Amino acid sequence: MRHILKLAIFTSLINYLPAVKADTIVSCSHPQLCALAHTIFTENRMLNFKFQNLVAIAGDPHEYEPSSAEVKSLIKADILIAGPVELNPWIKKVNYQRSKIIALKTLNLPMDKNEYALYPRATHEALSHFWLYPKVYCALKTRLEEQLIASNLLIVLPSKKSCSTEAVKIENDLQTTLTALKLPVVLTHDALLPLLETLSKNSANVVAIKGSGHHSEATPTSVKKLYDALKKPQVIWVEEKSINVPQNIMSKKRKNDLTINIDTAAPIETQSYFPILNELNDKLKVIK
Repeated sequence: MRHILKLAIFTSLINYLPAVKADTIVSCSHPQLCALAHTIFTENRMLNFKFQNLVAIAGDPHEYEPSSAEVKSLIKADILIAGPVELNPWIKKVNYQRSKIIALKTLNLPMDKNEYALYPRATHEALSHFWLYPKVYCALKTRLEEQLIASNLLIVLPSKKSCSTEAVKIENDLQTTLTALKLPVVLTHDALLPLLETLSKNSANVVAIKGSGHHSEATPTSVKKLYDALKKPQVIWVEEKSINVPQNIMSKKRKNDLTINIDTAAPIETQSYFPILNELNDKLKVIK
């Protein structure tokens, strides 16, 4: 009898306890978009959110196409953050299908003329790697914050960190490093090319083998620029993880050339807005 009475009392107490709200799931069409959203929510101490990247990119991201299961998940996600179409050309069809379902919330982050104007000679595909361009990153961060606020998903607290201040700092640091660097830099693809060209005193010292478009390959022009760089007795190869470059081109690397390995696509959760650029700068600085 006592056990039954205790159970009844315990059950009554449970009924009076406030319900624990489940975490809101925010989905993304690219891992770097989840990393950006995670940074924003962390800065604003919004902890009742979870982020899920709905695409599993294996191999070269520029050759990736989502599976039918992934497309379904992208279309059905309650909240989806979608990036520039140049980053994911297939996102246009997903956005169109989502627009037919009123209950779904889509936060789009297209590039605009202000971002393109920062690097007028750059391809839109290269600039769509927004996390590698400090000023572009800050612009998209602000744009996403505004959409999250408008959607009642975010309350912005006064931030102690300034994205624009951090952007200026890393660009200045990279410019100092590149100015002191005497060797040409060979990139496996052009995601970093516009930034490094702009910050380098001699833009001809930075070349890229491939473009950033989907299914891009080395072109006669890019190969010629590589051969021009190789006229120097030594160059720095920045080999980016998962970027496929034909072996007949990579075989041009000589024994005395220097190699830096970096993952330009890795979403890294740190206190820094630009961990990949900081890593690249640190690796370039030690080269004399």
